[in-house]
Amino acid sequence: MVSDKDLFDGMSEDNKNRYKKDTINRYGKRSFKKADKKLKKMNPAEWENYQSNLNNLIQEIANSMDKNEYNSKKIQKLIFKHFKLVGTLNPTNKESYIELANLYCEHEDFIVFFDNYHKGLAEFMSKAMIYFANNDSRN
Repeated sequence: MVSDKDLFDGMSEDNKNRYKKDTINRYGKRSFKKADKKLKKMNPAEWENYQSNLNNLIQEIANSMDKNEYNSKKIQKLIFKHFKLVGTLNPTNKESYIELANLYCEHEDFIVFFDNYHKGLAEFMSKAMIYFANNDSRN
């Protein structure tokens, strides 16, 4: 079972509460509770696997961003994988993915998180995600 400590590791109590509130405002209480319930049902190995897959994917995007535009085929293939991966926790549609993209580049904790991979990655990811949501016919 995944705990809040695992989910919000390294986040202050104030930032954790702000993130929860912001997430509920963007996606609604029902969606937040559904994702939270699914997360808490994960065993530690499942959570570790999810985190590892997400980390590897973000690192691959970060490694590719200097040589590829956010709307390039390579980046868009990676963004599609990201779309599918985040959708495993809570079904994701075009609108919710755009909201997540906005959250990435507006929320200071996400900006810092992504800057640890590559400076400017939050904005790059946001642009790539919005482009994907508006142009990919698979979603």
